Amino acid sequence: MRFPKSNIIITILLILFSALFAFGQGSLLTLNDSTKECSFNTSKLNRLVKNDSLYKATILLNEAINFSEKYNLKSTQAKAYYSLGNVLTKMSNYKNAENYHLKAFNIYNTNGDSEGKNIVLSNLIKTYLAEKNYSKFDSVYPIAQQYSLDLKSELYFLNLENEIKKNYYSRKNKELLEVSNFAIDTIVNIDFTVFKTTNDSDNLRLKKRLLQSYKFHNAIAQIKCADYKIEGFTLLLSLNENKLRSAFGENFEAQRKLATLNYYKYLYYTETNKNLDSANKYLLKSDSYKYAALSNFEKRNAKNGELIYKIINTEQKLNLANEIRKKDTKTSKTLLIISIFTTLLLLAALVIFYNYFKAKKNIQSINKELATSNKKLLAIDKDRLEFFSILSHELRTPIYGITGLATLVNQEKEVAKRQSYLDSLISSSNYLSTLIDNILQANKLRFEEKSLRLKPDKINKIVKHVISTVKIAAQDKDLTLYTNIDDSDEDELILIDKVAFSQILINLAYNAIRYTKEGSVSINVLEKERTDKDVTLRFEIKDTGIGIKEEHRSVVFSAFENKAFLNKNSSGSGLGLYIVKTLLKSHNSDIDYISEPGKGTTFFFDITFNIVISTNLKAPRSIGIPKENMHILIVDDNKINLLITKNNIERITGFTCEIMAKGQQAISLVKHKAFDLVLMDINMPDMDGYEVTRHIRMFNPNIPILALTALNSAEISSKAEAVGINQIITKPYIVEDFKAIILSYATRKKNHLAEIDLEAI
Repeated sequence: MRFPKSNIIITILLILFSALFAFGQGSLLTLNDSTKECSFNTSKLNRLVKNDSLYKATILLNEAINFSEKYNLKSTQAKAYYSLGNVLTKMSNYKNAENYHLKAFNIYNTNGDSEGKNIVLSNLIKTYLAEKNYSKFDSVYPIAQQYSLDLKSELYFLNLENEIKKNYYSRKNKELLEVSNFAIDTIVNIDFTVFKTTNDSDNLRLKKRLLQSYKFHNAIAQIKCADYKIEGFTLLLSLNENKLRSAFGENFEAQRKLATLNYYKYLYYTETNKNLDSANKYLLKSDSYKYAALSNFEKRNAKNGELIYKIINTEQKLNLANEIRKKDTKTSKTLLIISIFTTLLLLAALVIFYNYFKAKKNIQSINKELATSNKKLLAIDKDRLEFFSILSHELRTPIYGITGLATLVNQEKEVAKRQSYLDSLISSSNYLSTLIDNILQANKLRFEEKSLRLKPDKINKIVKHVISTVKIAAQDKDLTLYTNIDDSDEDELILIDKVAFSQILINLAYNAIRYTKEGSVSINVLEKERTDKDVTLRFEIKDTGIGIKEEHRSVVFSAFENKAFLNKNSSGSGLGLYIVKTLLKSHNSDIDYISEPGKGTTFFFDITFNIVISTNLKAPRSIGIPKENMHILIVDDNKINLLITKNNIERITGFTCEIMAKGQQAISLVKHKAFDLVLMDINMPDMDGYEVTRHIRMFNPNIPILALTALNSAEISSKAEAVGINQIITKPYIVEDFKAIILSYATRKKNHLAEIDLEAI
């Protein structure tokens, strides 16, 4: 029997006041004076619960709890706790029922009583099932089953029945079918007599009841899983109604199940068998069981009404006694309220004054912070303006030089002077390229860490490239460039990111040249430590320039602060040393310097490189000219870029090329003419290099396609690889490196036209 949820408060009152009525109601405990042992009358409690005498059962259980607490009878106390939990479950007071079950479990757990814990866990499962709290049910069920299985307790099969009911109530038909099949197989094939029961005489009856319950739910699951087709009704039609009634008894739940059984038979003869007489027969039987269940329910509600009346009557008597007490304390309460109200007013006034002074202080502090922040923002804004003023100067200077030198080259007829102008023109363009790289790199390194692209190379080759880049700038200032590189095995290569490392040395070299008026600049590479797998090299960039004062050490490597030092001594963007320090972090290294004002500065850092030995590399190799001619297609929308690339290609013996400015025309040309290589620009109008490559790959998957782009290769590499671009060449490039890459593809030359599928597009 279950109370409506609106009666929970009354139920709680019942528990609170039940001790007042405990005496004279009989007892569930029997105390042996000689042994001082106490026994719990479970049979009496079961009769009270069966007869719905829940009021009396609650009173007696509270009496048992008080008695066992008084005499510290832990086992009896635990039994009374979980028994009261069961009664509260029938009264729909699930929260308190759970609390009493957990109290009992804690006692059994402390005493190490596995059988007690087994009983409590099984009762908790029933409580969660009645409450339809399936999440808690699922958390406790496997633990309870393990206890029952270890103890060979019949509660294992009762828990299994509750698992079946859970799936039945929650309409999980597949799970219901699976669990009920397992339950039937288990109870039929297992020796039930080895399982302990609360009453040995009920062993066989319990097995029959459980088997009928399993079969009933299994039959319902079969019907629903078969979507009410004829084959799903086989088990249901085989169930014996008399056996079910005998197993379930005449209680409310049994009548509901029998009503359900006959209703499904009605559905069978209505929808499947089409036997109207049988359908009406089972519909009438189903209705009769429903009416019996409703009648039983109304009787129980009547008993509930009597129980509620008793509780309300008790409450009224207590209210009458309390009324007299309330009158006696009314005056004192009034005075207490006045005192509390006055105190609250005083506290409120104190809080208001405190908050007022605190807010005033906070406002003053905030105003002070805002003034400081405003000064910092103004200083930052001033710094930015000064930086961009310097940057404007640094950009205009090489641009002016390039423009002017180009005019001089055009006007000058003397070969020696023209070559001198050309050298200066290359120097200005190299410096401008480095400056732009620094600006872009500084912005990029603020937001992401540089990832290195390591490839085998020789350190002396990279240093020579750096020297060739900056030598004209040194010559323009009449400075001498020195290099000193410790010897190493000719077959030895190191894994290095050539682009990133070159940027480090170029920035340091330009920095040294910029601050040196006369004398020399040296790049030294010293072997510091070596193992079988790696080598540690120290790099020193030494100049005889103006030097750096110790007071400027904190700002030398800052991107926007070191200009204060730069403005006093020379021009410059102030980004070079910042980028050097940031790039060295990616090499797990750091930079430092020693300096003496007026005599020069030496910047130095150490990097450990992995060693790669090339057994075939006896001397620097150059790629030979291919035996056959190479025909190359250049795709670029910029006429100057086309002119430069075309001239660089045609300077290679045996190489010819065609140029195309639009992507769609390039696709058509590759489709109908034989090319050995395609140089593809990425940023083009109408159709970019990615889209052009994707179309070419649809009919010619083998022709090498190289991206020739001014974009950062790290940014586009993944997208380029996805569309089928073989390699990326970043503009501006070193002509010799460009030539080496083109020649490397000449050795793999194939007649790609023979492999073209002209019907693919």
